[in-house]
Amino acid sequence: MTSAANRFDSLANAILAAGGHADPSELHGFACGFLAAGAGPDISRWQKELAALLELDAVPADLNREFLQLAQDAQQQLGDSNFDFQLLLSDEQDITARTLTLGHWCQGFLHGFGIGAYKGELLPTSKEALQDIGAIAQVDADQVDESEEAESQLLELQEYVRMAALNIFTEVRGDKSGKGPTVH
Repeated sequence: MTSAANRFDSLANAILAAGGHADPSELHGFACGFLAAGAGPDISRWQKELAALLELDAVPADLNREFLQLAQDAQQQLGDSNFDFQLLLSDEQDITARTLTLGHWCQGFLHGFGIGAYKGELLPTSKEALQDIGAIAQVDADQVDESEEAESQLLELQEYVRMAALNIFTEVRGDKSGKGPTVH
């Protein structure tokens, strides 16, 4: 499997070459949100939604392939019982850039979850997690400072978002009957 940094850069280059208006974190968040809402991968729907997200009339075949692979990998990771799921974020040294990519991931997740159109009733923890993801999506680059405390807070937020996405995915996937998650 491709390293996260290589995947981020490769996807960023493909988006840039296509003239798209999103970053790899937002695309990954979108795929994860869509899947977390219980929607299954549908190639024609992915293409339509990807074009809309990137503000493109058509998505080039290479970018479409990369996105489909990204979405398939996300689905596998989200459903893996080892909790190996990771957010696709920039590995820039600059904390502001990394904070912004977390915000973009959260925006993408909310967008994807909305498009995935989950019809059930979420547990309070997942509702709160979605609200928190919404708040994180509103990150303001002017409010990010370069400090060890900010670095620690960013890592905590990344882990919180990662676990929130896993929790929502697991809850929704366990709620096929509309009666709530399965308890094992």
